[in-house]
Amino acid sequence: MKCSICGISLDLVDYSTGENWVSVFYEGDEEHGPICSSCFNQFIRVGKDGEFELKDEYRGRIVYNEQADEIGHYITIDLGSILN
Repeated sequence: MKCSICGISLDLVDYSTGENWVSVFYEGDEEHGPICSSCFNQFIRVGKDGEFELKDEYRGRIVYNEQADEIGHYITIDLGSILN
């Protein structure tokens, strides 16, 4: 499993629940995920409908790992230090 924002990998799906990974979050109507606990804490909030969603200040500013794979290259975004 790989975080859709920072790209950190986790080999065991069962271990991810203990590390507070989240499987799905939304940017508007677009579904993304999974996301590690560090990225979750920085970029995600609970929306009005109770779903996890990207904070407004980050909308349209992140190229997710699955998008980078589709276009064939990665765009570097400086997110600062991400510590687990």
